[in-house]
Amino acid sequence: DFFARLGGKTSYTKNDYREVLLRVGLQEEAHHKRLKGFSKGMRQKCGIAIAILKDAPAILLDEPTSGLDPQAGFEFMKLLDSLRNEGKAILMSTHDIFRAKEIADIVGIMSKGKLIMQQPARELAETNLVELYMHYMAGHLEQAA
Repeated sequence: DFFARLGGKTSYTKNDYREVLLRVGLQEEAHHKRLKGFSKGMRQKCGIAIAILKDAPAILLDEPTSGLDPQAGFEFMKLLDSLRNEGKAILMSTHDIFRAKEIADIVGIMSKGKLIMQQPARELAETNLVELYMHYMAGHLEQAA
């Protein structure tokens, strides 16, 4: 309720909160617990729930799947995909180039704080992502063909 009010939303019912928490995968027994006792994955889910409640047009994420087990990471990416399909803009920084390709419309590689490569994800379908990443991170700043 606190975060929804910060976003200017004041008309939510307990059922609205329940539905969004279930949507993001937070089990009902956790709905009334304190956030400080949550795992990283549970905190990530709460952050997405807040963005949904605030009807944020864009969601900014920093390493959203780091520290998550494979199943939790998969579920989190499915949730991001559904939000993207609803028209939300997702901006995500990650070291997981495979997941980036799955969810992104555009994939970029940064080095030393600068964007050194940017390409539509659909063009990366046949690309060996490890080789591409190593090419740019080895100091070869040539443009991708």
